[in-house]
Amino acid sequence: MAVKLALAQLQERNARATFFVPAALAFRAPQLLQDVVLAGHEVALSVRSPWPIDQVPEDKRVAFVRAWEDERAELERVTGVGVHGFSATWQVETGLAWWHADLKKLGFDYDATPVRGSSAVAVALLGELSGSLIVGHRYLAWQLDNEQPRLMGLPSGVRQAHEAMVKRGEQLLTGVCQLAQIPIAQSLGLPRRAIAPVPVSSEEVARRLVAEDLEGLPEVPTSARSQDSTRKVLREDREPSDVPRLAIIVPLKDEAEGIDSLFFELSTVLVALSDVADCEFVIVDDGSTDQTWALLEKTARSYPRVRLVRHECNRGVAAAIRTGMLATTADWVASIDGDLSYDPMELRAMLPLLANADIVTASPYHSEGSVRNVPEWRLFLSRTLSRAYRVLLRSKIATWTSCFRVYRRQSVVHLPIKNSGFLGTAELLVRVLRRGGRVVEHPCVLEARLLGFSKMRVLNVVLDHMRLLVLVALRLVK
Repeated sequence: MAVKLALAQLQERNARATFFVPAALAFRAPQLLQDVVLAGHEVALSVRSPWPIDQVPEDKRVAFVRAWEDERAELERVTGVGVHGFSATWQVETGLAWWHADLKKLGFDYDATPVRGSSAVAVALLGELSGSLIVGHRYLAWQLDNEQPRLMGLPSGVRQAHEAMVKRGEQLLTGVCQLAQIPIAQSLGLPRRAIAPVPVSSEEVARRLVAEDLEGLPEVPTSARSQDSTRKVLREDREPSDVPRLAIIVPLKDEAEGIDSLFFELSTVLVALSDVADCEFVIVDDGSTDQTWALLEKTARSYPRVRLVRHECNRGVAAAIRTGMLATTADWVASIDGDLSYDPMELRAMLPLLANADIVTASPYHSEGSVRNVPEWRLFLSRTLSRAYRVLLRSKIATWTSCFRVYRRQSVVHLPIKNSGFLGTAELLVRVLRRGGRVVEHPCVLEARLLGFSKMRVLNVVLDHMRLLVLVALRLVK
């Protein structure tokens, strides 16, 4: 909606712009991107990461660069024109930009990543203009959308500032159009470029790595299906691999709007982790009442390593993770949030830790972890509960409720979990520790959703944790 509004406003003012868009938009709204190009605007790549790009650890950079190459290829496939520009979403500090060398190798012509404390600039990377700066004007299309979801859980000052920007959105765009009326590529004098060679094409990301068709695939065993309805799954007689087989479980509940983005992220994960894990995906629809299941069935046809399982009614995130475990025979299993609150690329660092553990859990409350967009009152509640678990179990674990984990399947799949919702994630750790298992934490960044509504009812969950803590204290959970 916001991009459509921006297109209409630019057309009225006879202005042309550069649209920085994530590659996921190519899945979600390909026609919209084509309309942007037909209207004479430029499409450039916008990428995101859990950190500002200048803080990405060296051992994770290769995976990000591979993803950028694939993402640009997807934009070019949909729009039919070459992509000149690049921009990361987080502001960076001035200084050495490690990613510029990689962008040059990939053939990008300029980088427009915002620099803290500076005006919007585009840094030319190739040719005679290399190193020069072109001053531009940055505008966020969502500022035009008065019907976007309300921001929840943020401080009132931040929320009010956001609402003020929306109210002044059209006025701000008018000012931008008066100052700059041509795309960045045109201002740099860049000619129309050819589409870059496709390293791994969009819908073929999984196919190229796994040459499997879907005919004659086995059904999930009856014990895994219970009262759930299930569709065809991956064949199990795949070629032997030198890396461990990993099933990544994704519980979903009413996430229809994010299905395309999710599949794009999973494709990126499949490629980025291919040297450390033989990945497959088990997506569990936990009783969605919107179009989630219909969209899953439609989209998954193009992804031969995706397995779909459905709960006819909502049973909770812990139950969905357990269903996913029963629907695979992989020795190693991971669970990730459907809204991608954690960066799935952290699996690369978490998998080696499983060599000496039964569970590796993402930990934003670890001394080296962090959280973003989470209100202080909610952090206080969560950290207080975690301290209580640590005291009762004499454990150093800092985070007890993360859904982002890696498991040895046989160590956890048959444990009796009485709490099927969010509480079950803490109960599982308690039972593993009480039975002599080992849990290892990996510091991560938790980035809570800014838009929309969380499915978790905080007060109910806190009360449930208090009840569980009483049972733990009485040693009734073991």
